[in-house]
Amino acid sequence: MADFCITAVRYNEDRSHIEYVRVNEEKPEKIGTNRTVSRAFVADLIRLGKATFQTRTKTPEGKWKRGAPVHLIEEIYLTTDRNSTKRDNLGNLPEF
Repeated sequence: MADFCITAVRYNEDRSHIEYVRVNEEKPEKIGTNRTVSRAFVADLIRLGKATFQTRTKTPEGKWKRGAPVHLIEEIYLTTDRNSTKRDNLGNLPEF
């Protein structure tokens, strides 16, 4: 289990990359209160080995479903895809 989960994203004005993410603390059987933090802050925590992240999505029944682990490409792009595409890619998380 990761330390935190990312449940939503906000792109920059020209939609070229994620600017902010909605992050929740992982807890057994639930998630904690959400906070909005910059993508760069999350990337720094991952790069420094201070925290781990995964995505989470809501099911039609309103329950949280664990998603994929989040890692970095070139120490700045958040991704769940282990390819070398130089862009943020957190799947189909909702936008806020």
